[in-house]
Amino acid sequence: MIVSPVVFEEIIAGKEEGEPGYGLFLQTDDPVATQDQLDSMDDTASMSIHNSFLSRQADENMMKILSIFVYGFITLITLISIANIFNTISTSIALRKREFAMLKSVGMTPKSFNKMIYFESIFYGLKSTLYGLPISIAIMYYIYYTNQNTFSYAFELPWVNIVIVVFAVFMIVGAAMLYSMSKVKKENIIDALKQENI
Repeated sequence: MIVSPVVFEEIIAGKEEGEPGYGLFLQTDDPVATQDQLDSMDDTASMSIHNSFLSRQADENMMKILSIFVYGFITLITLISIANIFNTISTSIALRKREFAMLKSVGMTPKSFNKMIYFESIFYGLKSTLYGLPISIAIMYYIYYTNQNTFSYAFELPWVNIVIVVFAVFMIVGAAMLYSMSKVKKENIIDALKQENI
């Protein structure tokens, strides 16, 4: 509210002694230049200048830095997990070369062999999601429960992200199985049967 000096004196006349407080809000196209002009004024000792634009910019920069660290960490953990899945499945398939050779030697067709591998991939994916989903939902609820006193929001499951993750798990397991089986298919049945262990 902007008033004349006379009206201002009338407003504060009935108040207690002391320095009257007042504020001025400015909206400008160039907030940095406006703050520089205000800082260059002679009477800045009694003024407190708060630049909302610079505060928001500092908050956005902090969020960018945190996002880089958080998403970098998530990417690193994801790549380590994928490498671990490939390594575990490849080792499991390599240790079963003799078993596969024996099944082929007693008449298992390539179609039946591929069907068996597809079912194993599905079971690997189902087992990992059946263990992983309840644990992750429990962790999400725990994070929500610990933040209830700080933030007020309803607990909701991110269904789209859950579906994407389940699909990604099956894709990674399937890719690992196909990679491992491409090595096994090149093996000679007789040589594989002769091997006692890897």
